[in-house]
Amino acid sequence: MDQNFGQCHALGNDINLISSYLYAIQQLSLEITGTSIKSLNFEQIAFHFYRDPYDSNMFYVVVTDVDDDLEEINFKIHRIAEIFEEKYKEYLQEFHGNIVPFRNFGDVLVSMNIAERSCGGGSECEGCEHKDNFSEISKIIEVDDG
Repeated sequence: MDQNFGQCHALGNDINLISSYLYAIQQLSLEITGTSIKSLNFEQIAFHFYRDPYDSNMFYVVVTDVDDDLEEINFKIHRIAEIFEEKYKEYLQEFHGNIVPFRNFGDVLVSMNIAERSCGGGSECEGCEHKDNFSEISKIIEVDDG
């Protein structure tokens, strides 16, 4: 499941391809090193990973600007995982691929001030047709039924 909070920072048209790729990278890291990837930096964006220590089929990826504060990102990704687990515990226990119950998770994050829904703060948003509909950051939450 994914939540997008910024058209300016969109990760392409096929989120399933991207999340499958990120999952494969995480699995490759586990296979080769026995440890999870913590972050993957590109020129302008960074992917920050968190694998749930209690459920190895769950991992979270937060996509940020490359220069965002790591301490804040770490706090947020752990908080996102905690909130997701609390809110959707019953659904997760009986998960069979239906992601419809999770669709309002972005609204939950906005209401808790974990994410913002206002775009336009950065220079990369100049002229963006979606400027008033989204915030600056994209978040991907991958649920794998392993």
